[in-house]
Amino acid sequence: MSMFTMLHGVPSEFLEACLADSSRLDELSYPDDAENNPDFLDTDKTWGALTFMLGGDDTGVPDDDVLLSQAALGSEAIDEEYDMGMSPAFYLTAEQVAQLAKEITALSDDELLSRYQPSEMEDIYPCEWQEDDEETLEWLLQYFHALQKFYAEQARKGHAVISYIA
Repeated sequence: MSMFTMLHGVPSEFLEACLADSSRLDELSYPDDAENNPDFLDTDKTWGALTFMLGGDDTGVPDDDVLLSQAALGSEAIDEEYDMGMSPAFYLTAEQVAQLAKEITALSDDELLSRYQPSEMEDIYPCEWQEDDEETLEWLLQYFHALQKFYAEQARKGHAVISYIA
């Protein structure tokens, strides 16, 4: 089974509706036009490594105090009991999205890649990280760039973001 995160850019009103009634999360799904939908991002299996490289812990869990680490998966749950597949849904407010967009845009590829530490990533899904693996580094950069673009677009729209592991 493959685990990936899904990120949805949503109006703040929808996030507030979900916070009031978590069953509204059922309205989120993998869109038919996922490849061309600027309000949706599937991170494939990169989410844990990118979370670590953006300031999360050595298991790929975001740090509540490091907003950048929450780019691939938020840390504040909408409803701990409401299962979205492999996790509850997490959220970032429109204000957090705007700040995160600035932070992730300012991070260079070289700075991100300098944080790739396979020896510290043994417990991060999919647990196959290796030194000097150019193909993996290109794959991580591809999704890092997708996160940069996604957050820039969501900040431009004034959206909040809902994320979860599916």
